[in-house]
Amino acid sequence: MRPLILISALVWAGCAAETEPQPPPTDRFVYPSGIVHLPVPGDPSKQGALFVASANFDKCFDTGAVLALDLDNLGLPAIGSTVGSPVETITDLKVAPESAVQIESFAGQMAVWRNPAGGAPRLFVPTRAEENYLHAIDIQGKTQLECVNEQGRNCLSGALSLTRDIENAVEDQPRAPAPLGVTVNDIGEGGEPEVWVTHVEAADSPARSARNFQTYVVHIPAANQGELSLSADNFIPLTSGGLSIGGAHATAVGQRYVYVTGRGYVAADAAQFAGFLLRLIDRGNKSRILETDLGAIYRTLEARDVLLGGYTADPNPATFKNPETDNSRERIYIVARGPDTLLVVDVLGVHRARPSISVVNAVLLPGGASYAALIRRGTSAMNDDIVAVTSTATSRTRGAVVLYDTRLGQIVKQVDDVGRQPYGIAVHHDAAANRARLFVTNFSEGRVAVIDIPDLTRPQGAELVAYLGAPQGRDEKQGTSTCEPQEIVP
Repeated sequence: MRPLILISALVWAGCAAETEPQPPPTDRFVYPSGIVHLPVPGDPSKQGALFVASANFDKCFDTGAVLALDLDNLGLPAIGSTVGSPVETITDLKVAPESAVQIESFAGQMAVWRNPAGGAPRLFVPTRAEENYLHAIDIQGKTQLECVNEQGRNCLSGALSLTRDIENAVEDQPRAPAPLGVTVNDIGEGGEPEVWVTHVEAADSPARSARNFQTYVVHIPAANQGELSLSADNFIPLTSGGLSIGGAHATAVGQRYVYVTGRGYVAADAAQFAGFLLRLIDRGNKSRILETDLGAIYRTLEARDVLLGGYTADPNPATFKNPETDNSRERIYIVARGPDTLLVVDVLGVHRARPSISVVNAVLLPGGASYAALIRRGTSAMNDDIVAVTSTATSRTRGAVVLYDTRLGQIVKQVDDVGRQPYGIAVHHDAAANRARLFVTNFSEGRVAVIDIPDLTRPQGAELVAYLGAPQGRDEKQGTSTCEPQEIVP
């Protein structure tokens, strides 16, 4: 077995002096969760860089990590080339010391802000361990990572806690325990990043009292400033106007509204049913929370991910003078569970004070549907996309990625045996060649699956072409990691 390449304890700061440091490995992933791809600007021939969060779910190591991979150095096959069976596992990730940083354990989703001024992109990663951090990490060059608020490779001490030292908090509220979802979009003339974070554990007041529960969406405007900070004003209560409590899973930012999906949540260490499926936050007046009653249109237990699809503007110029006559339309895609379904939802009158919601399509998914990614096939118009969705298990396979063709209104491909518990998806979209490559984190397996779509006009040609990273060793009796990589038998 090849020994782990561990980052020196002199580099990883903050480990307890009384115990031997166990920094996370940089030659493999440990329960990978969030994932982001960045292309090389102006050079479509390059494969770009991949950023993966190691969640350290079994706490085998002191912390989690974010690793940056230069895909052009890994020997991946070209998109559309013939691959063997079984597909190759590339175990040498070639992660340089400056391409790895330490974050807290239990990382969730990952989002990237692409600096429109040409400066360094910035990654945002929420973590659900003790301090419930939001990490901000700058990307210098192609793969060099730098922690925001802190020098060096340790991003913990300078991270932003979503539950501690909140300015103007009263009896431990507001807080956002167990943050999971993160979305970033540009605002203002300068293109500053606006960050939205959800959390899946209700916040009681006072803490540990099991009383006065509340759920929030955390809103951080201008998140490109040097030092990130929070006050009570950054927390948007989702129960405004007497609405029910519910865990918030993900967000998507539209023209006027932020779409928030609701899921089952934890309150006082007990699981609770979802209080809502979809709510809207008015970006112009964030105290306005609109309940859509989506659950009355389509019955499902909870929602998970949400994507913004196309936008069609009302051609009537009078709309701009009177938003209440607006007939602009946005399309969103919602991953729901119980039954597992991809909901295609239209929002009519997106500039109105109260837009209308309709379910255009509902397509059953394999079990354990979790995360979705949008692949543009044409312009921003509706019905010209591919939606990729991860599902943790089916009756026949370990896990799957399904592809929904918005032109046809149906699933056109299911890529089976992707890996154990597939979760996050990053997309390398080569628009010039009309093709795409998907990178899928397999949470329980410790690898990233690589799926190619050689021709976006025929997404049914998608296939699994490679894995990145050595699989995690697994104790089948306990159902947990052995904390060591698994030997790969040819």
